[in-house]
Amino acid sequence: ALCGTELYGCSTQSAKQRECDLGSLEHGSTDTLANGCRADCEAAKRLAKRLYHLEGFKRCDVARHLGKNNEFSQMVASEYLSFFDFSGLSLDRALRNFLKAFPLMGETQERERVLVHFSRRYCHCNPQTPTSEDGAHTLTCALMLLNTDLHGHWWML
Repeated sequence: ALCGTELYGCSTQSAKQRECDLGSLEHGSTDTLANGCRADCEAAKRLAKRLYHLEGFKRCDVARHLGKNNEFSQMVASEYLSFFDFSGLSLDRALRNFLKAFPLMGETQERERVLVHFSRRYCHCNPQTPTSEDGAHTLTCALMLLNTDLHGHWWML
């Protein structure tokens, strides 16, 4: 569990309550970022909210913050994904909705980490779906590859 709540916005709080909590946090990211510290979680929540609402960031900045390979970025990604509700959506529709928020650019490993976060959130929102997180991730990657082949986006290779 990250930030004292379950991964990917799975806490017992409603999305509305989380939004209110996030709204009460002050802007800025000058907190000390010690691992396991409450300041980490609050800073991650603030950054996730600012990324989601593009407050001080451009769409192209989002993937860079979500795809880093460190604990803080994982917390940010968890909080960021909690803003999305993929309930009742097919995997391809959910992926389209997710990728409307920002362009998925960066190194292969960074894009891969973002897609792992997406797959986890998708499975959380659709517990009745018979696929595992790994299965959802495999299908997500296949959809990305098929889209790349179909549309020829060289930057996604």
